[in-house]
Amino acid sequence: MKFLWWSLAALLLLLGFATVWLPIPTGVPLLALGLIVIVGTSRSAARLLRRRRRTTPPLNDAITWVENRSPLRFAKILKRTRPRKKQYQPDREHLT
Repeated sequence: MKFLWWSLAALLLLLGFATVWLPIPTGVPLLALGLIVIVGTSRSAARLLRRRRRTTPPLNDAITWVENRSPLRFAKILKRTRPRKKQYQPDREHLT
């Protein structure tokens, strides 16, 4: 089953790259769908994307833009890759 999803993702990405320069805006949505399928089926891909989003703010902004405009089912998958905020840990020396 995973092979089927990865084949679909590869097809979407190839079609997206092939049509991204056409005047009809089909390339970006196809690329986004391919990314969503990959992230939805692979934990390691989700972790890699989370690291990239943390270190590359323009990429994070672009994916956040796609999240906000995607249907709920797709946005939920992309939101899993948001960079995690560091939890506040008070300095113990200042507490005493």
